[in-house]
Amino acid sequence: MLLRHPHITEDCRAVSEILQRVGDKWTVLVVGKLGDGAMRFNELRAAVGGISQKML
Repeated sequence: MLLRHPHITEDCRAVSEILQRVGDKWTVLVVGKLGDGAMRFNELRAAVGGISQKML
């Protein structure tokens, strides 16, 4: 496929970086829980379940 617009490559790189970060298993779960509202650290840890303190 021939790219006619060089800026598309830059756009794809930025989107790829975001998806790599958001696509992480724990990130999705944490963001999902925080979407319901603010939580204290230990509340969030209990709500996510199975995540270590270091990972969180």
